Amino acid sequence: MNELPVRLRAYEDLAYGLFLHWGLYSQIESGEWVRKYREIPKEEYAALASSFTAKHFDARRLVQWAKQVGFRYICLTTRHHDGFSLYDTRGLNDFDAPHSAARRDLVAEFAAACHDEGLAMFFYHTTLDWLVESFRKDFPAYLEYLRNSVEILCTQYGKVAGLWFDGNWACPEADWEEDRLYGLIRKHQPDCVIINNSSVKARGARGHPEVDVLTFEQGVPTQVASPGRCLAREMCETINSHWGTASLDLSHKSPAGLITTLAACRGAGANLLLNIGPHADGSLPDYEKSALDLVGRWITHCGSSIYRGRPTSLVCRGQDFVLQEDMDYFCFVHHIPISGNLHLQSNEPGSGLKTIQGKLPRIARVCWTDNGESLGFCQDHEKQMFTFDATPFPYGRETIVRVARLEVAS
Repeated sequence: MNELPVRLRAYEDLAYGLFLHWGLYSQIESGEWVRKYREIPKEEYAALASSFTAKHFDARRLVQWAKQVGFRYICLTTRHHDGFSLYDTRGLNDFDAPHSAARRDLVAEFAAACHDEGLAMFFYHTTLDWLVESFRKDFPAYLEYLRNSVEILCTQYGKVAGLWFDGNWACPEADWEEDRLYGLIRKHQPDCVIINNSSVKARGARGHPEVDVLTFEQGVPTQVASPGRCLAREMCETINSHWGTASLDLSHKSPAGLITTLAACRGAGANLLLNIGPHADGSLPDYEKSALDLVGRWITHCGSSIYRGRPTSLVCRGQDFVLQEDMDYFCFVHHIPISGNLHLQSNEPGSGLKTIQGKLPRIARVCWTDNGESLGFCQDHEKQMFTFDATPFPYGRETIVRVARLEVAS
């Protein structure tokens, strides 16, 4: 089996990314596709730039918070399908943040914060465009405009860890001249991870040979046969039912559900890119921020295994799985009840004996990572069967997915 390139091994170690959909559409508070679905005239939509102040966008505070809650990379929508750019387009057009009421290059602020705080910086960039007429009337000219736009991102903001494209699915039969686009990226940012979203209708689809990651939009990644060069995998998901902020969207996912999704992605060996839509002024919504604070608290109980752990061939029951980090193994256990909390406990069994089938080295100790409690275990090398006692949570504790560390004997 071919090994992943160095940049993709580093990308897998990032594990958990924050996706930010933010732009003019945020002022309408009805999702990122509002111009398309409401058929807002071009001039009326463009006028939103005059009130886009970004007055509460504090890139440094945003990045510091993201690090604190466990994110290791951030992907910002530098330009979405509406054609408005958060960066200085340097004369390509004036439909950008420096020409808006913000009067600032917001991507420059974001880049500086990421670099200073040591968080990997990813740029989302649309490949389709509802603004530029050449997209519909002169596609080769449009592609030149697209490449010139991406070249700005590759040359003006320092090291770019990844470029995340979205929109080729709008014209699947078109010649997108991907060789030229990706060649430009490799010229300026040779270690950049290239992603091109295959969309919800083509999850896991393999694209151009230079694309590094198989995408699974709103679907937990599965193993996909990938002949030739090995690829990483990523699920992108949003907290509610829109990617841009939507004031009447109340379908927010719970912290427990987000924890379960992140665990499932890592169990499948994939990254999770989790989206929130900032308010028009650049501030983060209260619920989303609080929910991600709780996910961050769960991550602290996993140690580095959530980042550096890799899937194994070991077999568990139900949703449980085992990751390996260096010499040790980590079993992620679901549905653990709370000791002495019978009046709230579900009927799903969680504590008791847990079985792992497959070849393991000799294990010296098993313990919960959240409190260090040692667990009884039995290992049968001949039958390749390992069993440990998954004790209940102590009263006052419930971390959704509990992690047991299997320490290998020296």
